Amino acid sequence: MQRKAFTLIELLVVIAIIAILAAILFPVFAQAKTAAKKTAGLSNSKQTALATLMYSNDFDDVFPFATGDDWWYPNGGWAWSTQPYIKSYPMLLDPQDPKSHALWPTWMSPTTTVSISYAANSFVKWNGSDNQVVGVINALQTYDHGGWYAGPGTYSQTQVAHVADTIMFASHFYGQNLWGGGALISGITGWDYSSPQAIPNPHNDGTPYKVTANGQTITVNTNNQFGCVALAGANQGIFAFTDGHSKTMDPRQTNPNQQNLPADDTKDLWNATRL
Repeated sequence: MQRKAFTLIELLVVIAIIAILAAILFPVFAQAKTAAKKTAGLSNSKQTALATLMYSNDFDDVFPFATGDDWWYPNGGWAWSTQPYIKSYPMLLDPQDPKSHALWPTWMSPTTTVSISYAANSFVKWNGSDNQVVGVINALQTYDHGGWYAGPGTYSQTQVAHVADTIMFASHFYGQNLWGGGALISGITGWDYSSPQAIPNPHNDGTPYKVTANGQTITVNTNNQFGCVALAGANQGIFAFTDGHSKTMDPRQTNPNQQNLPADDTKDLWNATRL
């Protein structure tokens, strides 16, 4: 009985077809995986924002402090204050966050400190005569708490005129839950040694944004116009707003005109005080 088998040419054709299909499908699978992680990061950001609003509702509509005394978060940092409302550590993580410890102070231990992927809007901005805290979740560094900046240490929901387009949290890698700038974005790049702090600015020169700490230099973003906001692909960062919704957007669109306070600052989504 005669046996049928593939010829060498037929076998090569089949292998070529499989290779072509793999070349087509593998990038699609990678894109789908990235999209799934982006969706999960967006969902976690939204849940973090809603938990923070629940905290606020229980405390006369006042947002939590970004950090406690001496930058020590267990004394009042938002990631600690909101724990009864969050209860799940993975909610504070973006699946795309590499959870790098490169910028953590050397005294921190990964066994007692955890990575977090979202940072509070604690923006400090020049008001024409002084530096003023204008974020919704601020550090205890204001005059009324013995610090160095004008403005109240906390804001309430009723003080924010544009709740749907005022940033509460932004995606922010290299963060941590214990000390310094690890859970906030202040715009004060002198605090970069504790965690990247630069606010997005479309007028920057577009060179890489680098931070040096612990004897090494880290490229936070290849384009300094994005500031320290972690990108979720296609020049998009994840942002949660003070009404509880989250979305992805180009970080440069959050701070388009870079002007002083207050009247000419209507487009700055980091400024909770704008009218």
